[in-house]
Amino acid sequence: MKKSLIASACIFASLLVASTNTVNAQTLKNEAELSTVTIIGRSEFPYFGKSLKGEELNARRFGTNDTASLLDGIPGLSLYTGGGVSSLPVINGLADDRLKITVDGMSITAACPNHMNPALSYIDPAALGSINVFAGIVPVSQGGDSIGGAIAVRSLPPTFANSGEGLKSSGDVSLFYRSNGDVNGGSVRLTKAAEQFSIGYTGNTVESKSYKDANGQAVLASAYKVRNNQVNLASKSGADLYTMAIGWQDIPYQGFPNQSMDMTSNKSLSINAGYLGVFEWGSLETRVFRQHVRHKMDVFDEKQKSTYGAGYNPTASAMPMETSTVDLGYSFLGTLPMNETQIARFGHEFHRYTLDDWWPGDLPMMGMGPDTFWNINGGKRERLAVFGELDTQVNEKWSTQFGVRIEQVRMNTGYVQGYYSGDPFGICGGSCYETNANAFNAMDHSRKDLNLDITASARYVESSTETYDFGFSRKTRSPNLHERYTWSHENMMAGLMNNWFGDLNSYVGNINLKPEVAYSFKVSADWHDADHNNWQMKISPFYTYVKNYINAAVDSDAILAGMGIGQALTFENQDAYLYGFDVSANKLIAHFNGNVVGHINLSYTRGKSTSGDNLYNIMPLNARLALEHINGTWSHTIEAVLVSAKTDLNTVRAEKRTGGYSVANYRTNYKVSNTVRLDAGVDNLLNKQYNLPLGGLEYSYAGFNKLNPTRAMGRSVNVGMTVSF
Repeated sequence: MKKSLIASACIFASLLVASTNTVNAQTLKNEAELSTVTIIGRSEFPYFGKSLKGEELNARRFGTNDTASLLDGIPGLSLYTGGGVSSLPVINGLADDRLKITVDGMSITAACPNHMNPALSYIDPAALGSINVFAGIVPVSQGGDSIGGAIAVRSLPPTFANSGEGLKSSGDVSLFYRSNGDVNGGSVRLTKAAEQFSIGYTGNTVESKSYKDANGQAVLASAYKVRNNQVNLASKSGADLYTMAIGWQDIPYQGFPNQSMDMTSNKSLSINAGYLGVFEWGSLETRVFRQHVRHKMDVFDEKQKSTYGAGYNPTASAMPMETSTVDLGYSFLGTLPMNETQIARFGHEFHRYTLDDWWPGDLPMMGMGPDTFWNINGGKRERLAVFGELDTQVNEKWSTQFGVRIEQVRMNTGYVQGYYSGDPFGICGGSCYETNANAFNAMDHSRKDLNLDITASARYVESSTETYDFGFSRKTRSPNLHERYTWSHENMMAGLMNNWFGDLNSYVGNINLKPEVAYSFKVSADWHDADHNNWQMKISPFYTYVKNYINAAVDSDAILAGMGIGQALTFENQDAYLYGFDVSANKLIAHFNGNVVGHINLSYTRGKSTSGDNLYNIMPLNARLALEHINGTWSHTIEAVLVSAKTDLNTVRAEKRTGGYSVANYRTNYKVSNTVRLDAGVDNLLNKQYNLPLGGLEYSYAGFNKLNPTRAMGRSVNVGMTVSF
């Protein structure tokens, strides 16, 4: 599969390049715009990344309510499969907490011990204005405490009435239906604006049953229901802009096929206030935010029934878990033009995250009680950072960026306890919980890390058709609270609850973990026509060495080892390295009742620890080939997704092989008028049965050797309509 995939991709790329001189691209300028890298700020400065906005973002919205999945198809980016709105992005093999993800400037922490509520799950695609992805080499002004890349999501900006226009009303309403899972929902955006003031509301709701694979079999516990709301206030006075967003989310349920638990409630309330001012010396952007989350987990009935069959008892089988968290922070970013060729940025950030993670002792007869199990009690993680960054236009061909960031991370937590003291069940010699809790409570829990980030990059513009980028970074990430402070070595139940990897293994923390330090090198060669609208090819190889990579190791102190679903593991610092390449190409192929444009993305990532084991959940070689037909207000896209078999497996986690596959998708959209847009498409057009390479294992008590990789969704017919006013 791997060789045929490479061959297919190369043939397609060759056809794109070979047809370069056969098309007059001038007529394309105002009709279609190829997907190109968008530079944040001043376009002459180096930037390893991608921006989604405008029509390109609109074309992706209607087929999903999972904001992370909008990034699918960007070279080097893949997704860990989670719940219906909770996928976890991966950039060049590094995922989840190893990425810096912000939503309207807010740093939001995945509070759940299974990471069921990651940052991107708090904003629906309907509310998005732009997504900026920084792949590998990240400017220090875009955040720290990460080693793999950054994703910055922004809501639609406020609108104001023109002078003399009076009160201005605008908005849109969208409705959609997706056949697989019987998914239905809608969204609404409303704005009322004067010249100096604007108030807006964005809301959405979506409900889905469990989806089915290509054989028509349900993938249990993949149902979800989500409601998001946000009120946006904005005011401007001269060059000053003031904004405030108040958002609240309610997820009554969201299933996770690859976890032992499911989400039974997730309620959040956030306040995010910002200021942007322009002065003679430059500009200043400030922000302050707070988000409170109440999160609950248990096991869906359909999962329990598949495990216990006729013996299923809803009361006796319940396993409630609760979480309460607060993200609180502020930031300052000043931009100062030093002279005609240099721009400096200086900033300061503070982020405090508090966590209580407890499991009510409601079922003492099942071993879960009579006491409350405190997984994390009064956990606290504080980051304090300062940074400086300098962009320099050296000459007409060379531009550089250099930045330094210093960040202090303080962590602490309180005393813990298990469901019971002693050993009332006589199965673990009195050490199921009490011995571990006493040992943990006797430790000094306070930890302080001083982290240093450095980014240096350069861009060389050889000509109007050749651009080269070079980048190096030293990035640092401190462990999260669950990696450092989860304490119970009982792997039959407690350890299984602390798992955000989807592998159904049991994990216990390691209070002595060191921060990860990643040294990344990346180059990029971008060849294109002079007007950026006929053809483009970009190749980006990369290499990352991670010192003290937080990896999994066998837990030699495991209690009841072998009685759980998977392996008993703990976290351990090891060194690791990742390397690979991303290739993308676009080509205007022909004029045929409009324009026909070809696209190709090809990505390869390899990751290993210095112990010789493969890193977990690395996406195998994959490619995406697409033909897009654009005819004014109507466009069609047919694409093929090709993925090699996953054979480079992580031994410690007992990762399982997935086969290679190819899937076809179709999308079309038609603008009936300036105010009405219709979307339709078919995912998995040929109804291909396959397993997800990054989907983990489907939950079952059948025994680890009988667990199978999570099945992908079968064919789904999707339709949607948006009416603007």
